[in-house]
Amino acid sequence: MESSPSANLYTQELSLHDEMPRLTAQANLFKLLLDPYFDSIHLDTFSGEGLDAGAGPGVLTGLLMKKNPKMKWHSCDVSEQMVQYGKLSYPKAEWKVADVQNLDYPDAKFDLVFSSMVLIHLADPMKAMKEFYRILKPGGRLIITCPNDKTFEGPEVLIEMVEKHATIHPADRYVMEKLPGFAKELGLTLESHVDFIANNSGIDDKPKLEYPTIHLGMMTGWSMLSFMGHPKGMEDVYARCQAEYMSNRVQFKTKIQTYLYKK
Repeated sequence: MESSPSANLYTQELSLHDEMPRLTAQANLFKLLLDPYFDSIHLDTFSGEGLDAGAGPGVLTGLLMKKNPKMKWHSCDVSEQMVQYGKLSYPKAEWKVADVQNLDYPDAKFDLVFSSMVLIHLADPMKAMKEFYRILKPGGRLIITCPNDKTFEGPEVLIEMVEKHATIHPADRYVMEKLPGFAKELGLTLESHVDFIANNSGIDDKPKLEYPTIHLGMMTGWSMLSFMGHPKGMEDVYARCQAEYMSNRVQFKTKIQTYLYKK
């Protein structure tokens, strides 16, 4: 499929059937971090309507509804399959198929827009930010959370894989470096910023949360990195990285950056 400069490039290479288990597992790990974070920003006191933009399988939509059942929740995703899955799993939210770069919602509709793991999959993330700004009411809040591969720490072969993937990935894996500039350009005011830390020093069957750090097990950590082996051109470094990881139990850590802005 040919893509335009503003295309959402996330679902072009991998089938959603293959990706669903990883995406759901990833969302459940984010859920562990976001549960106390939502308490820290007093999400339960927010009112009005909220949107989970780029909701994927809807795990975090479910958390949003649990943390604040008073709000009217909406969810959207570019994938029709994801939306079908979300409707079945979380029917109390209003779901629709929509690209975050061209949202089918009226101006100033929402009191809160939440977006997780989305900007790093867009060729033009500022277009999505402008859409988030457009659909927010004056005084509304925007929460953005994404990993920043620039913060990845680990042995040389893992860093080589992360850096090479960033050059091959058709969007910007370092977009969170630019987010404060995007927000300033739009006139958004920063209310809070938290860097979640993910590492692989934990136990696989039970990730340990020491907020804002989550300790994953070795194989869980690898499952979170394994998607980097899919693009063409990654075969050699991926094979070397996997061999090193499996034989020497190497350690890594990275930041998942979370910003809360007010319009």
